Amino acid sequence: MNSKDADIIKKFMEHIKNFDDENFVKSILFCFGAPTIKGIKAACLINFRRRGNIDIKTLWKQNADKWLNPLGVQWLLLNENDSKNKNALVLIYRRELLARALECNEACEILRACGYPLEDLDACLTCLRKKFSGKFPHEIGLFLDYPPYDVKCFMENKKCENQLCCGYWKVYAGVSKAMQTFRKYRKAECDAARLILTGH
Repeated sequence: MNSKDADIIKKFMEHIKNFDDENFVKSILFCFGAPTIKGIKAACLINFRRRGNIDIKTLWKQNADKWLNPLGVQWLLLNENDSKNKNALVLIYRRELLARALECNEACEILRACGYPLEDLDACLTCLRKKFSGKFPHEIGLFLDYPPYDVKCFMENKKCENQLCCGYWKVYAGVSKAMQTFRKYRKAECDAARLILTGH
């Protein structure tokens, strides 16, 4: 992230700090979910949390459909079965884009090896949510539209040796294309942050 983008995100986070809980969560959603909301990324993973004993998970379930359904975006609460955690770990996604991201041979090979049922998207999503009750499932990178080769390399080498650069994911090949993608995602987030900063 360049310094200008970092400043915008910093100002945004400071600006929403005193929002009520609902508007705080909504602002986080529309900023950090912007690449998916705008249709340039299949899915985004957002951990909604706030200081204090705030039940963000319940707040999310009460409002998410109202916020996302008009935009054609769906969601999956990944930590729904974690009763001790009031944060909301949410995957927001565009169904068609996500199905396309998971249907390539390389992605299917990784998912099959991880025990995912590949008959339909809903079965894959259910399996993903179940896996969050154990060790962190690093294959989630496929759901987040990361290149399968980079996901595979990271899963095989979590010490990140041989990575060429790092942004939204750790890159092992295709640096130029990855950097262009990082810039698109960051622009979407910063554009959304600016709108919220100006009260739109």
